[in-house]
Amino acid sequence: MKLEVGMLIKTNYSGPYRIKHIIRGCTCPLYMESAPQPAHIHLTVSRPDGSGKFYLSHFFEDTLCSLDKTYCGFKTKLDFDRIIVLPPDGEIQTTLF
Repeated sequence: MKLEVGMLIKTNYSGPYRIKHIIRGCTCPLYMESAPQPAHIHLTVSRPDGSGKFYLSHFFEDTLCSLDKTYCGFKTKLDFDRIIVLPPDGEIQTTLF
């Protein structure tokens, strides 16, 4: 699913949020010393009422899953965060193409 500015989302661990800005096609590493990562997105989000400014990083837009974060806490199983798209609370301007 293609994410658009204005959409309401949450993650498997927090939210809800309103998307304010999207950076697509980034290949930045998870850490400065690590190798570049596959193309992913970074989101700037706020609370649904527009307050606050938060960041969600290193997600694949086609699956809405994060890059593998197994490194957190030395986990032994693959671990991913997820974005969950919520129903709109009003009109949303989307792109035609």
